[in-house]
Amino acid sequence: MASFCLALMLTTEPYLVIVWDEGYTLGREERIRQWFAAMGRPASYASGWRPPYEELVPPNRLIAPRPEEMDSRAKLLRPPAIDWFWPFAREEPDGHPPVYALVGLAGDILTPWREPLPKARLGPMLVFSLTCGAIFAFLRRRFGSWAAAAAAGAWMAQPHLFALAHYATYDGLLTSFWTLACLSFVKAIEVEPGRPGERPRPGWILAFAALIALAMGTKFTGWLLPVPFLAWSAVARSRGGALTLLAGCVLAIPLLVLLVPPWWHDPILGVDRFLRSNLTRAQTTPLKTLFLGRIYDTPGESLPWYNTIVWTVLATPAGFLILAVAGVAWTLARERRDAVGTLFVIHWAFLLALRALPHTPGHDGVRQFLPAFGILAVLVGLGAGWVVGRLGWVGGLLIVVAVVEGGVTVGVMIPVPLSYFNPVFGGLPGAVRMGMEPTYYWDALQPEVLDWLNEHSPPGRKVRFARYPTSWLYLRRTGGLRPGILPSDPGDFAWYVVQNRPGDLSPLDRHLIAHAAPAKVYGRFGVPLIWVFPYDEVLKWQAIGEGRATAEGGAGSGGG
Repeated sequence: MASFCLALMLTTEPYLVIVWDEGYTLGREERIRQWFAAMGRPASYASGWRPPYEELVPPNRLIAPRPEEMDSRAKLLRPPAIDWFWPFAREEPDGHPPVYALVGLAGDILTPWREPLPKARLGPMLVFSLTCGAIFAFLRRRFGSWAAAAAAGAWMAQPHLFALAHYATYDGLLTSFWTLACLSFVKAIEVEPGRPGERPRPGWILAFAALIALAMGTKFTGWLLPVPFLAWSAVARSRGGALTLLAGCVLAIPLLVLLVPPWWHDPILGVDRFLRSNLTRAQTTPLKTLFLGRIYDTPGESLPWYNTIVWTVLATPAGFLILAVAGVAWTLARERRDAVGTLFVIHWAFLLALRALPHTPGHDGVRQFLPAFGILAVLVGLGAGWVVGRLGWVGGLLIVVAVVEGGVTVGVMIPVPLSYFNPVFGGLPGAVRMGMEPTYYWDALQPEVLDWLNEHSPPGRKVRFARYPTSWLYLRRTGGLRPGILPSDPGDFAWYVVQNRPGDLSPLDRHLIAHAAPAKVYGRFGVPLIWVFPYDEVLKWQAIGEGRATAEGGAGSGGG
């Protein structure tokens, strides 16, 4: 099953364009490559060192080390070099730990000849595929082949999880590590399938500890991974579970520090900076999002407590949703509750509740609580096992229908699976009518749009985007986007590109959408996802604003 999943991921990867955060990932991975190269030959590397002129790393306050600060391995391990080459786990914009970038470097070893983007995506896709295989093997042994197949299908064919698992970012990886941690925890405490013991198995404790460290080293959310295990150990009154959790957390600490080089010289200060960065997002990185017709400025403002429930219903294919509900109901209704099922229900409920807490980042659809959809795939498997047990071949037919629905859904939504909404609620058009954001990650900036810009941009003219992640610099480097894009590039702007993300639209964007005629539109099912406006429309809007300001200034000058 892992091989099938990897083949699917590799086949579909070229159809998914570079998204918002991937440019930053590519820039950070390049910094790590430079550090490893310098560690291999520090003196010669330092003698020829020149800081890059243009990078994909987001700007921060740190300056590049001088040659004399990096001409030995000892110096490369000190703060001036480490802090620059490893832009992770500290103040924004470098708040995330580096495990996702380290996993992305697997492509340098396995496929060094490929372009930077597909090379960086290979590692996360490998982890995702191995997790799929682990889920299949885990459930087949405990609940049968139908349960295993349904769970693997839900893992591969949940459109949002499918898309985010391709990208060289953190959320797909965190989902894999979280799910694998659950599987390894069960393996550690079970004497045999379905029967927990009092003495955990040491080998699986080590695996569990490693997965805790990997999750914590990927994203702040991973630091909360032990909480649902603690809750389960208390509910199940499992001494083995408590010992496994305690040992796993203790063993994870040194591995986590090892995985985060910026903490090497002062782990306590490093952890403090990391936590402060991630717990003060309302001050550093507020983001507006549209939810059910209202714009929330998160995390300063809180989405309604039920937002994760709404998102789960809207973003999950109907067949998988029904099976997952059956899995939860079967687990909770049994007179003697299944320990494995209860563990996954607790994790799923915890992840939904976590994103529903006040002042929690609520942007980007389901991305911020994506691990819940990984756990949901396991619950789909539990529900499938129960359905087949009760309904026989009819239950098997229902499972086939659910998996086929998921597969067809992914096929139909490519290349923009992140714009999927459940057809029961009207699909993408219905979600827009409900007041949901149709897109957010710039995944709709498809080759069709880029080719149009390349063909219709006169020589010496530029393209301006409503937002500027460094992913656009990658497109320019690789020839995907040929016109200039930066204010510092020579020439005047010809086009203005806007993404249909209502919560994040500027007054200019809203004016153009309402009053200007786009020269190019990319959309799905009648819903625009990308607009390209002539830049003359931007100049007209600016002139109107200047005229209004002049008139107001003139009126005000006559008063005394």
